[in-house]
Amino acid sequence: MSRRQVTNYLRPSSPEEALTLLRNGGNSARYVGGGADVARTLPGDVTTLIDLCAINLSSIEEGADGIVIGATATLNEVLESESVARVCDGVIVDMMRKVGSPLLRNIATVGGTLASAHSWSDVIPLFLVLDAQVTLYNGEYRTLSIADLYASRREFVDSILTSVRIPASAAGDYAAFHKFSRTGYDIALLNCACYVHVVDGRCAQVRIAAGGTPRLAARLSQAEDTLSQAMLDNDTIERVARVAQDTAQTADDKRASGEYRKQLVYAGVKRCLREIAQKLEGGR
Repeated sequence: MSRRQVTNYLRPSSPEEALTLLRNGGNSARYVGGGADVARTLPGDVTTLIDLCAINLSSIEEGADGIVIGATATLNEVLESESVARVCDGVIVDMMRKVGSPLLRNIATVGGTLASAHSWSDVIPLFLVLDAQVTLYNGEYRTLSIADLYASRREFVDSILTSVRIPASAAGDYAAFHKFSRTGYDIALLNCACYVHVVDGRCAQVRIAAGGTPRLAARLSQAEDTLSQAMLDNDTIERVARVAQDTAQTADDKRASGEYRKQLVYAGVKRCLREIAQKLEGGR
């Protein structure tokens, strides 16, 4: 980004005002939250930045049906939230600690992370398996699952992501996240997240996702089907990890080969499920 290319920096006080400014600005205008992506890259035709941080969207509120995280809450604010720490035995907090550096987490926002939809995002695969929902504003408010958001994201190109809701954890809910990267601060070569809801020792609900394949994170439905209604023992974990490896759609890029990523899918899913199995055993 060239400092000279940005000639207008606007701070609306409401989603309605922000949307109007974006539509008036056309292709030359972009929303900005913490600014992590803007600092890294910005299309050359963008001359107007619309700062969403003046809108009151940074709260983290816990209710009976879950936790609502405002879009401009930073990743460190989420990491430090006691309410968030209670979700599936702290899995979100554990994941956030692996996202970049503390300095990056001080500026990167939840809404920006989800809206940017980077394929290497650590947040997206975990929020996918936790069945998170986002609320968008584009003249009216609409709530939909993260999976639906990414399946039809072209429809929401000018929308403001105002919040994300994580369902409340219940007895029998377990989740785990694992990331592979060259260094602690590097982006993921691949990451995996798993969620299970256990009833009478069996996995009644299952969600498994992999990201950085190098495509955007997606659920691994055949692996989920393999684990559904099964006991989470070593043989089952091995079988599910192999199915995940065989069915994950991986590809080559400059950072890793598709074949290597398949090995990482196997290792990541296996580690996540082993961690969940240990938590399950410890809770008995």
